Amino acid sequence: MVSTSNLAHLLLCAGTVAEWANTDAAQWRERLHLVARATHTGGGAWATIVPYSGVASDGADRVQTMLVEQCAGLRYGKRVVVHSDDGVTLVVDPLADGRRRIADVVARLGNGAISEQRMSSELAAPAPGEPDLIVVLGKPTRLPVSLVWELAYAELVFLDAPWGALDSEHLEMAIDDFRRRDRRFGGVDS
Repeated sequence: MVSTSNLAHLLLCAGTVAEWANTDAAQWRERLHLVARATHTGGGAWATIVPYSGVASDGADRVQTMLVEQCAGLRYGKRVVVHSDDGVTLVVDPLADGRRRIADVVARLGNGAISEQRMSSELAAPAPGEPDLIVVLGKPTRLPVSLVWELAYAELVFLDAPWGALDSEHLEMAIDDFRRRDRRFGGVDS
């Protein structure tokens, strides 16, 4: 088991929008439960799940509707928020294009001054801050386009496992790896 760490917010980048749309409600409930349990065990209170790739026409609306109607989710703009029994709040964002996510935030912020703090707050919302750990199910040689902003200060762990095979051991390994790291928040060794 993973012991308590300074993890507050985990971001899981896994699967494609089409794979998500082909994931039934029971499988979604199982995945949400295991992400919440691993996040809670790691000391976190927030988990965000984004697809590795895909386009909205591949079923993003269907995923949102299923999560709301069959997984007790609540709509938060284009995202769905699910509260777990473990006290972890899960945010599921079916938008796989990180650049589109940034453009949407800029449009919402309007003509006011756009600062890094405001952008960060809006991109993480409803979570109170950016992720500490990003777990990417995929090859470490390619960063997913769904992550642009989130990569700035987060620790990355790549797991070569498909969305359909995600299990608690994968997330426990990633969180354990995170706990052993010396976070420098973009700094370099001197």
